[in-house]
Amino acid sequence: MGTVLNHRRCAEECVAMARSCEDGNDKSLWLTLAQSWLRLAEHVARVEADSLAETAALEPGQEEPGQEPSREPSRERNQEPSPIA
Repeated sequence: MGTVLNHRRCAEECVAMARSCEDGNDKSLWLTLAQSWLRLAEHVARVEADSLAETAALEPGQEEPGQEPSREPSRERNQEPSPIA
């Protein structure tokens, strides 16, 4: 998936093409395409925001959904037992 900025640039290019068209049908087609690029940019922005929100909501040490648990040993498991006084 492309970036929001790239999609908006494509929309701007479509608007520029529409402005340069003399034929009404072509102009309409370019503007429709520009709207599609903007909708895609908005979709990507929502997906990115949702992803950031999910990541921020994770508790420290919690794995993201769909990821395999870390194979690194836990510090707690590798600590030597404390001496009994």
